[in-house]
Amino acid sequence: MNVSMQNDAGVVRQVKVGFSWTSFFFGGLPFFFRGMPVQGLIWVIISMITMGLSNLYLMFVINKQTAHYYLERGYRPVGPGWEQASAAWNISAQPVAAK
Repeated sequence: MNVSMQNDAGVVRQVKVGFSWTSFFFGGLPFFFRGMPVQGLIWVIISMITMGLSNLYLMFVINKQTAHYYLERGYRPVGPGWEQASAAWNISAQPVAAK
């Protein structure tokens, strides 16, 4: 399931709920594609130090970290699925009403 998040400028980002196959295979690189270079650099370094074992943890938490990052930067949930996602991620934010 994907959750849509939109900022005031109208930019919409999709965040998947659950396991991340991209971080399983590519470690912290998906952070760079999601506009989160600091987190990406941190996870790439951690992955090198742990010889990739940190990816086994990252694949379960990367989507939650992405959702937190977007919420901190003014994105708000829009559309269906937020109730399930907020329960899975333990996040409380009010979805934006449909226009």
